[in-house]
Amino acid sequence: MHITAAGRTDVGVIRSGNEDSYLMVPDRGIFVVADGMGGHAAGEVASEMAVRYVARELDSLRGLGDEQVAERMRVAIRTANGAIFQRTLTEHDKRGMGTTVTALTLFETRFLIGQVGDSRAYLLRDNRLSQLTKDHSYVQEQVDAGYLTPEQARTHPYSNVITRCVGANSEVMPDIYVGTVKPRDVFL
Repeated sequence: MHITAAGRTDVGVIRSGNEDSYLMVPDRGIFVVADGMGGHAAGEVASEMAVRYVARELDSLRGLGDEQVAERMRVAIRTANGAIFQRTLTEHDKRGMGTTVTALTLFETRFLIGQVGDSRAYLLRDNRLSQLTKDHSYVQEQVDAGYLTPEQARTHPYSNVITRCVGANSEVMPDIYVGTVKPRDVFL
């Protein structure tokens, strides 16, 4: 499998600081994106910790099957969660920090995504763009329950309120998505 990768973050027009982090290890098929939160540079710390911990835990996946890779991904994200949560307990200025995490690993002819929060993963295949992950957000829960339509969710005032993140609690449960990689697939 040939992998070409590129990455970039942008502060945007609303915020004064960038709390995003990403890490790519293309030769090992590891890609991690995190969007931190927490103010006073805490979000930046949380997102940087998350990408580092997750990438380290996913370092060697050769010869593992889907279930083993899925368990490794869960452990990776939980390890990052534990480290970030512990730091919020010991450093007063880091209280309230957390981050989203979306991690993609490519192995054999498969892909696996571990996700917490609302940083989405997409797949562009055969000129069709598909959202692979589901947001852990208030509005997504309202859509799932039938209280909001997807159209209403797009403009809802609480559209940026997430219901799950890495570092906010002592435990976190990442969602796992698995699929087959095809030639010319593009992951975003």
